[in-house]
Amino acid sequence: MSTTTTNPADGGHPPAFKPGERVRHINLGEGVVITPLADGFVKGFFSSGERQVPATALGLALSRSELMVLNAKADAKRAQRGWLCYQAHALPLMENVSALTSAKIDLLPHQVVLTHRVATASPRRFLIADEVGLGKTIETALILRELISRGELKRALMVVPAGLVNNWHRELNEVFHLNFEVFGSEGDVTDRKSNAFEKHHFLIASIDTLKLRARLARLKAAPAWDLVVFDEAHHLTAYRRNGKLVKTQNFKLAEVLKEHTRDLILLSATPHQGDHFRFWMLVQALDPTLFNSPAEMVEHRHRLNSVVFRRTKADACKRDGSTLFARRQVHTEAFGMSSIEKVFYEALVAYLQDGFALAKRQGKSGQGLAFVMTIFQKIAASSFSAVQRTLRRRLIALTIQEALLHDQKLDDQRNAALDEARAMIRELHGIGEGRLGDAEVDGLLADYRYRILRQQRDEEEALGAGADEFGSETSAAAAEDAAISVSYALPEERRRIKELLGKYPPDRETKVEKTPWCAGRAVAAERAGENGRLRHLSGQCGDARRGNREAVSRAGSDRAQGRRPRG
Repeated sequence: MSTTTTNPADGGHPPAFKPGERVRHINLGEGVVITPLADGFVKGFFSSGERQVPATALGLALSRSELMVLNAKADAKRAQRGWLCYQAHALPLMENVSALTSAKIDLLPHQVVLTHRVATASPRRFLIADEVGLGKTIETALILRELISRGELKRALMVVPAGLVNNWHRELNEVFHLNFEVFGSEGDVTDRKSNAFEKHHFLIASIDTLKLRARLARLKAAPAWDLVVFDEAHHLTAYRRNGKLVKTQNFKLAEVLKEHTRDLILLSATPHQGDHFRFWMLVQALDPTLFNSPAEMVEHRHRLNSVVFRRTKADACKRDGSTLFARRQVHTEAFGMSSIEKVFYEALVAYLQDGFALAKRQGKSGQGLAFVMTIFQKIAASSFSAVQRTLRRRLIALTIQEALLHDQKLDDQRNAALDEARAMIRELHGIGEGRLGDAEVDGLLADYRYRILRQQRDEEEALGAGADEFGSETSAAAAEDAAISVSYALPEERRRIKELLGKYPPDRETKVEKTPWCAGRAVAAERAGENGRLRHLSGQCGDARRGNREAVSRAGSDRAQGRRPRG
């Protein structure tokens, strides 16, 4: 709808805009007033975020119909008739808005602004790279709903990671009342008897399901899509190796679909990941004419604003203009490891050092082992319990791999290795004895074996997902899955992992034990306004650690003398 700007300034006084009024700024474009006039300035929300601007630089943004009604020079009867005509013209738009407001969520300004910009654009090929927590799923659903209400969306395909299929299905159908079906062997729709992409118009499918060669052929044979959405789009990677361009299966799927859809939207909170070339290839999928090379993209990165939406939590606000996310207060606390934790840590460091050294000696063939060691290094930075769980999973995978090797040699040690793997699975997952427990253990064993064989088939892509140092919504699970890769291993690694697990501290980790206490004290001090006491928290935590070590020492002495530990 076309808009016209009018400035109601009168007599040299700044205009008194009210919250909720639509205004226009000569540089920032259209926006919405958030707070009333104060000291000659007005706070508004524009497409670039929340801004405070002089009131004299703003003018009311009125639609053509509003101007016609306001400028009607006639009697009351004619003015009423003009108003009724305006209401009749706005009624279909109000029905479309009600479809959005009926969703079981509270819409935020930055989500509505993005929906408007995408829905009114042509072509609609964008990368939505909002920070984690700003609601990319909600923004996508709003775009779908808006295009459907405009009559511009008849066929849509959502391509998402396998672990997020059910989440997307629930959000789109239950929250936004969209009739999407899940494609796959365990979903609502399959392609066993016919081409499901031709008969079903609103589908959600995992990227692993679609990138199979047979599915690609059926996708090409089906009618074109009006909109294709890729979630976690940073997994659509293409990179250079030895001067040659290497495209993953995920990227090849995106290439097929971008030529078979009118609109394309990519979603990722971490699209760049520190690699200019990979990010450039991602941008090429949206607009191949935007940059000729990664170097040109870096030099003229302002052009990215035409295809990339990136808002941080600092840009987001509530409808009344208040801060959506609390400002973070960072306080650094130092923690010392106990003697038992130091033994485990030193053994873990030696294990990682040996792995990196072997990978370096092997050159290019050792890159896979270096990836695995990097994954363990990342997980160890989180907590000892996380690395212990991953080490146990890797030990199970190595044991199953040994069973597979014995099976190929047709010797009798296969069953012994499988029994050992079953025992470790039972202990790791806390499964009891009995027929039901045995069935559950066998199911998990089969799942481990399937993933091992699958990773051996597509090792590079699995390791690449796990070694993503910049993280994503699904990177933690991907890292643990990549850590069970058994194609790359240290000599006698099973024995070394068993020895390492034997040194695992039995008590709760010191960092995990003390962090909530210090954080709670810091929050309490902040709320009470005790800013001076915050400076002494580090010393208090140090006193607590010393007290904890003394308590551990007393408990060890009590046990040695056969007494019940005190405290």
